[in-house]
Amino acid sequence: MPYTLALSANLRNSGWVVKVFDLEGPETPHVTIRFKSKQSWRVSLRDKSFLDGGTWADIPEEIQQGIDQNLEQMRAYWDGQNPHNPIQSEDNDNAN
Repeated sequence: MPYTLALSANLRNSGWVVKVFDLEGPETPHVTIRFKSKQSWRVSLRDKSFLDGGTWADIPEEIQQGIDQNLEQMRAYWDGQNPHNPIQSEDNDNAN
């Protein structure tokens, strides 16, 4: 089961969902933000940059705050589900 960020009823009922999915493979570690089934954004769990376009201006502030407040939990979940591609990988360390 994916890690699902708890959102207010208002956001949930409007169609917002925020998840870290299981077994993502060799992708950049990320959280997926979806609005209804029409739009989605992937945000890096390493540096909170948008992977496929978009900006924080596209996302409700409550979701931004929830990600900030739960970032370490989401990172730990990713690392537990994707041990082959941890947040602090050798490739990421060499990129800096």
